[in-house]
Amino acid sequence: MNVHDHPTLRAVILPSGYQSPQDAPTNKLLEDLGHTVFSAGTADEAMRLLKADPTDILVVDVTESEENRRLIDRLAELPLDNRPRELAIFTERSEDRFRKLRVSVAPSHVHVFLKPLHMHALLNILRRLGAEPTHTSVA
Repeated sequence: MNVHDHPTLRAVILPSGYQSPQDAPTNKLLEDLGHTVFSAGTADEAMRLLKADPTDILVVDVTESEENRRLIDRLAELPLDNRPRELAIFTERSEDRFRKLRVSVAPSHVHVFLKPLHMHALLNILRRLGAEPTHTSVA
């Protein structure tokens, strides 16, 4: 089986407080697609990872986590070079405050996904970034 080459993304994942970072489904999905995934156990750790190297996508699950919500607000404090290209926020309810993020965290593209459909939406972001294989052939 041959899979067309695709670029490797650098992803930082901050799951909700009730999941261990390594067990987060997003972590597994991105690793299975061959991307470099850094799982943060805390918002402070996620900020350190963002400052360490350019990040293609930051995935934050704000479900039942005030710490993760505060991280979202802190992204506007980062220098432009440390902001992720894409910000995916997973939540269980729609919130107006996330709409304001599009301006405050620019140039990051902000995506807010309601659970449980968030994984399908994340795949759409990866396709747009050109990082998911779109064609597989069997020899």
